[in-house]
Amino acid sequence: MLPLINNDATPLIWRDGHGITRAGFIHAAQQLAARLADRTHVINLCASRLGFMLGWTAAALRNQVTLLPPNQTEAALQLLQRNFPQHSIIDDRSLDKLDWNSKSSATPSIDSEHIIATLFTSGSTGAPQAHAKTWASLTRTAQLDAQRCIPKPINLVATVPSQHMFGLQTTVLLPLLGGCAIHDSKPFFPADIRAALESIPAPRALITTPAHLRACIAVNLQIPEVEFVLCATAFLSEELARQTEVMWRTTVLEFYGSTEAGAIGTRRTTEGDAWLLHPGTTISKEMAGTYYHAPHLSAPLLLNDQIELLDGQQFRLLGRDMDQIKIAGKRGSLNEMTQALMNIPGVKDGVVFMPANAERTAALVVAPGISSNYILDQLALSVDAVFLPRPLVMLEQLPRNEMGKLTQTALLQALHI
Repeated sequence: MLPLINNDATPLIWRDGHGITRAGFIHAAQQLAARLADRTHVINLCASRLGFMLGWTAAALRNQVTLLPPNQTEAALQLLQRNFPQHSIIDDRSLDKLDWNSKSSATPSIDSEHIIATLFTSGSTGAPQAHAKTWASLTRTAQLDAQRCIPKPINLVATVPSQHMFGLQTTVLLPLLGGCAIHDSKPFFPADIRAALESIPAPRALITTPAHLRACIAVNLQIPEVEFVLCATAFLSEELARQTEVMWRTTVLEFYGSTEAGAIGTRRTTEGDAWLLHPGTTISKEMAGTYYHAPHLSAPLLLNDQIELLDGQQFRLLGRDMDQIKIAGKRGSLNEMTQALMNIPGVKDGVVFMPANAERTAALVVAPGISSNYILDQLALSVDAVFLPRPLVMLEQLPRNEMGKLTQTALLQALHI
């Protein structure tokens, strides 16, 4: 058995200007658990942090598995409901008439090998894949994250949803197990991020994505002091990290990880391209590929990335296996092409990718007031002609999901508008 949440009077969630204590939260979760139907699975559709965490905890208390779909589109939810017919649905209405004032004397624990959640990959590299998570594996993941990033109790604001691995680690597991408290909102616009940070006491930290950082830099957003910014889900350039550190007088950290493993390593982006493995974990190079070894994994995990080992604990990412392409006998990196695109003055966002069964790369670009011909001319200065994207489509914004990722389906749909 492992604790589900520490039981004390410290804040767990900041809402409407005040903190909901852990003891009060446990009491409310026990009430919600008693209301749940006798099912094997729960689909948690709560938009608020409080609702999501409450539904997660209530389901765990009933030994039910929380299903976390890659998105909340009607098609995704219908597929989930068909595949898991023994389910119930929790949404923000589930919080109605719960007693938050009483304190629970219990410290909930659950079986360490209980499958507490099934997560689905985002679909950025293909069809979403399901991954079951035991409470022991998620607990160990939270401990490693806290050991690396949380030297003291801190108040968090996050722009990312809780339903994906990065969001689950930082907005659910760190508050429940890592001594953090989380703001109830999920701010999207820069002004909303500032308002959320202003409403919680110091020390503070921001959990976000490169897309949100670019939006904040664009408007020169001024915010209260933050101890650090933790970023993941998409490529973060050293320049964007540097601009963020200068503007907010803070430190920008990155997570590297996956749905299968959780966070694998961290780095301070402005200090170079070397990543530091989480404590107690290793990477090995085998004939079949690169494997990640960690105590919370039942077996070594074959990584989808090309990795250069620097020493026992440091490594360099060389790109995903699918990042490397070959055209006309020449090899190239889609990530390097995207970086070259983003380095063109005036380009606000963009991506170079290889559509399935295509013979050339394609690109989607956000660059107000700039022509596609100009962008191609600038790309030709650093990118071999065989890799220049055709077509190159100009958009008002890229079709990023809530995590700031670009799925293959969304890319292809945008390419043919």
